[in-house]
Amino acid sequence: MAHEIVFVGSSELGLRSLLASPNFTVVEALCLTNRLTPPLTTAAGKHAIPWCTFEGIRDFRALVERHPAAMPFFIYQLDMLVPADLTEKYNFYNVHRGDLRTNRGPNPDVWPILNGSDKTALSLHKINDKVDSGILIDAPEISIVPSDDAVTVREKLEERLPAIIESLHEYLHGKRTGTALSGGTYRPWITEADFTLDLQSDPLEVIDRKIRSQRQYNGAIIQKDGQKYYVTEILGARPEQAQTEFYFNARNGVITTRSPSHALTLKWNEQPKYPPPPVRPPSKRV
Repeated sequence: MAHEIVFVGSSELGLRSLLASPNFTVVEALCLTNRLTPPLTTAAGKHAIPWCTFEGIRDFRALVERHPAAMPFFIYQLDMLVPADLTEKYNFYNVHRGDLRTNRGPNPDVWPILNGSDKTALSLHKINDKVDSGILIDAPEISIVPSDDAVTVREKLEERLPAIIESLHEYLHGKRTGTALSGGTYRPWITEADFTLDLQSDPLEVIDRKIRSQRQYNGAIIQKDGQKYYVTEILGARPEQAQTEFYFNARNGVITTRSPSHALTLKWNEQPKYPPPPVRPPSKRV
């Protein structure tokens, strides 16, 4: 018999993956008002799933408390911390695009690229009152290759959604045991400093990682004479003697410059469209 469950979040793929499982019956979908999209409502409408939106924690609590304590909630892309009193009463199962044993925090599909990791994982965990903690149910891994950026990493991770939904089914029926999460590295919000290139000291590998981590946004940053230049690709890198004088030229969508070891030709994004990442306070529930 299929297990009744409530979907929470803004991921259309997450909802569709849950709806596609023969082991679950989605009885309702909850989403922040400002994150609800037509594809989400269309996916729910095809299966006659009612949508409920909420503005904040107070509204969210009221929606959750309409359900019995035994009702499981499947979360993907909620963009809000679940209040601690609700995690004590209800069972929330969250999808985290990173390995919770090494990569907790809000930008888990970017940090592995910045850090040069060769693998990451899609984690499913039963949450508690701490950020990205609780009971780890499953964490299937993917490989990260030198050509990957945050978009391709996310795509690889989301291919594992059907597998972790099956793992949740096994966990709810006592066929899989979870592992209590403890410790783990918490990685904070990405800031501009994390992807600003230091052409005087960054090795080519680090320059490449910073660029790939931001390719889906404006690109990595070069600060020159008080101006920000955004770069999205290394078009060319030629080994160059360290004593060669530094130079920097930006013209017609291309930047030519040098790092400590290479002459670089970079693709210049002359029309960045995204705002810089906001300065965010650290979570009080880490």
